[in-house]
Amino acid sequence: MKRRIFSVALALCICISSQTVVHASQEIPLPKEEGDVLPGENTDADTDIPGTGDDVDGAPETPVLPEEEGDVLPGENTDADTEAPGISDDLNGAPEAPALPEEGDVLPEETGISGDAAEALMQQKKALTAEPAEESAAREGEVPSPQEVNRILIGLKEQDKYREGTPWTNDEPYSDQKGYYKWKGGPLDGVNISAVGCVAFAFELSDKAFGSLPARKYAAGSFSFEDIKAGDILQVNNDAHTVIVLEANEAGVLVAEGNYNSQVHWGRMMSEDEVLRTASHYITRYPAGYVPPEDPDADVSIGSGTLDGGLAWNLTTAGTLTISGTGAMPDFGGVGEQPWNGNAGKIRKVVIGEGVTGIGSCAFRECGLFSVEISSGVTTIGSNAFRASSIVSVTIPSGVKTIWESAFRECQNLSSVTVNEGVETIGQNAFRSCTSLTSIALPGSVVEVGAAAFLQCTAMDSVTFASGGKQVKMGDNLFSQCYYLRKAVLPESIDRIGAGMFQNCLMLAGVEIPQGVETIGDSAFASCSAFTTVIIPASVTTIERTAFKNCPLADIYFTGTEAQWNGIWKDSDTTSDLSQAAIHYNYTPDTNPGPGGDEDDGTENNPGDGDNTGGDAETPGGDQPGNQPGETPGGDKPGNQPGETPGGDKPGNQPGETPGGNNPGNQPGGNKPGSSSGSHTDSDSGNGESGLMASSLINSGMGAVIETWKPTTPDEIKRYSCMGKEAVRCTVSKDNDYPIEIENAMQGPMCFKSFEAVLGDYTIGRTYNIYPLTNARYSMDKEVELTIQIPSDLYKEGRQYKMICVTEGGKPYVYNDSDNSPGTITIKTDKFHAYALIYK
Repeated sequence: MKRRIFSVALALCICISSQTVVHASQEIPLPKEEGDVLPGENTDADTDIPGTGDDVDGAPETPVLPEEEGDVLPGENTDADTEAPGISDDLNGAPEAPALPEEGDVLPEETGISGDAAEALMQQKKALTAEPAEESAAREGEVPSPQEVNRILIGLKEQDKYREGTPWTNDEPYSDQKGYYKWKGGPLDGVNISAVGCVAFAFELSDKAFGSLPARKYAAGSFSFEDIKAGDILQVNNDAHTVIVLEANEAGVLVAEGNYNSQVHWGRMMSEDEVLRTASHYITRYPAGYVPPEDPDADVSIGSGTLDGGLAWNLTTAGTLTISGTGAMPDFGGVGEQPWNGNAGKIRKVVIGEGVTGIGSCAFRECGLFSVEISSGVTTIGSNAFRASSIVSVTIPSGVKTIWESAFRECQNLSSVTVNEGVETIGQNAFRSCTSLTSIALPGSVVEVGAAAFLQCTAMDSVTFASGGKQVKMGDNLFSQCYYLRKAVLPESIDRIGAGMFQNCLMLAGVEIPQGVETIGDSAFASCSAFTTVIIPASVTTIERTAFKNCPLADIYFTGTEAQWNGIWKDSDTTSDLSQAAIHYNYTPDTNPGPGGDEDDGTENNPGDGDNTGGDAETPGGDQPGNQPGETPGGDKPGNQPGETPGGDKPGNQPGETPGGNNPGNQPGGNKPGSSSGSHTDSDSGNGESGLMASSLINSGMGAVIETWKPTTPDEIKRYSCMGKEAVRCTVSKDNDYPIEIENAMQGPMCFKSFEAVLGDYTIGRTYNIYPLTNARYSMDKEVELTIQIPSDLYKEGRQYKMICVTEGGKPYVYNDSDNSPGTITIKTDKFHAYALIYK
């Protein structure tokens, strides 16, 4: 009796003190049997997702272990005791669970324990003996509805084990040392699955929702997008990464995933196109022929009200936010002023009703919407209206006249934009950093496009302006850092080629500058490492400094005379940059190219490209850059595609000037076949074959005719492999006096020699260019602070990181990490040029 009294009292103490303990049990290592497949032993193609930590140290995340009779599942207990949450049952020396009152035991009231303490003890016993609520339906053989599955999965977000940002890699929480996660969905392809990394995360969450319901697996092509429901699992990019679907609608799916930048991540959006393009397998635990029931609560309102000016809003359970009434929406000063802010993450579709004339500033900024329906009466889309939202596609109706600044900025899932005739003004930064946007076609009604409107649209493949008969005002840095842009058809008449307009467009091979342009701005085509051909009109009077810096320019087609060319103002640096090109005077542009920019006879006009037909230029290596996901996370790691360059880097990840003179296309002896070694003049080329073809080649997107440089020597391969394979993630201090730009870049031998002079026992992991966005080039009078996230495949617990800067003259400067986070490095610097991230 005394023992039982003591046992109950001890249980009460432990129960009360363990309310905040993580609800997770320790894993038991699974024995490796001969023939078992372990992480890193997968022989499949290893194609990773940019920006994710998937496949640490090159180990694919699809391990399988045959289930042997008697194997112990991670967290399984062979004893009869019932475990208390957060307390492992006698595993690895962990304390055993406290005794619980059973029939005949002394009850709390018999021990003098009463009131709240006794109630707490009894509630704890119920919690320990009851089935988890989220699994009960599946265990009884019932199939949960997609709505129920969604609620179960979303409910896991707040558990410590699955919380956003929690470390989740091939090594934690499961590994070959700690034990694999063995899922309950039965065999796949005849094999029982045990897994680590992203596979373990998706399968574990699947078990939470479906219990032991059996799974079915389908390869790409044998399922449709409409089949996908909450709780289904997608294996993407040749099974290199695995995600679980939280919800699906007509525009795309919302997913959760482990090993995303080595962490748990909730809420990434994958468009329908991305799913169908990248999903290699689809796994479902809904039975064959399952038809999900209609959600009876879909149209139930979860929020409503009126806006200043009289418009009404209503948000339903299904996530549809409707704005109705007559007049324009008010502007909001920020996310916090949105009346639906508390439910912003639940918005999936916005419907702007008839009668609404304007979308307010910041109206849907950072909202979780997938799509928007804009009525014909809307005339303006306010500044920051959809900024950083999850929107996948948008159609701008003809009634809209103005898209204000930053309206769709940083919409990283936005892959499709349709701009109808009638739109006149696109504000600065309107589509900046829309990293999934692959093309844009602007109507002839457009008269102004603001500065940086498409800056850093890193997947942009083509841009075309329709003929409109009006002069179009163009801002600076319009398409800068559109690394994969290969085709740019400009309006018939523009005011100028702005500063930095095409800077770092690495796949762009040529541009026809329209008649009427007087100025080609500073750095307009700088570091376009495939840029060989340009048509310049006789109206040009000024070519500013560094306009063609670091371009392998081979042919200049000038529509004026030699005397007019000589009359154009150019500084000495510009003259030097142009000196290697052959200059063709009196050129007459082709005014009637056929479809796709080819001649009307339909023949291929890309000399040297025997593979490409029909006027659709190919990119080096054969992979369309526009088909890569916005390295939202959700696509393949650059460089692992067939035909890509050694070291795994796409040419498009070579932004910026390459210190040491090693920009692709600028290699020693780097004149392209057929180009002369110095300036060449040709006054009759306008009537020759090359002259007649220049416009067609440029307008068809002639990236295919450019021979992309690839490293060959061991030294080149070493340097090349240090260039980034994922997007640079960098934040700068709000106290900085001026902005900076950081880019992945391959550094030349001079820089590497300087890096290695101070390297010591560290290893070079990544190389960057870091510059101030000012006229200064190598140094400033004040320091700036920046924090760079350690790339996922360089991050390992316990590593130390430093940065080296090599600036003018080749002098190296070493910077220690000044923050306490193992996943980032923070430095203060006033030096700029080539940088290396080093580690040991």
